[in-house]
Amino acid sequence: MKKNQPIENKTGIFIGTGILAGFLASLCCIGPLVLTILGVSGAAVLSKFEFLRIPLTIAIAVLFGFAGFTLYRKRKVCEPGSICADPKKYKRMVFAYWIGLIIALLGLGSPYLVAWLF
Repeated sequence: MKKNQPIENKTGIFIGTGILAGFLASLCCIGPLVLTILGVSGAAVLSKFEFLRIPLTIAIAVLFGFAGFTLYRKRKVCEPGSICADPKKYKRMVFAYWIGLIIALLGLGSPYLVAWLF
């Protein structure tokens, strides 16, 4: 990546990090269930990561908030090479933003989904 790229071209990094935070936030709750179903014993050790849920929830909100802000804000001028200059790239990034947000929210809500399903 070039150093002088517009910040909106780096929204993919924020989206990817938000998805990772969503998975890590669900590690304490859905991780033991999935590993037990797969036959891995001792998976209950992952429940010790419960203390990370609140900080990771805040990280998800900040990362997706900043990514959404940089993606949807109105610009007076589109710089050459930026996402807003290429409509196809912009549509792909918006699609990735919403899919990533859904994945992160599913990861965050996994303790409630697991309790409801099982």
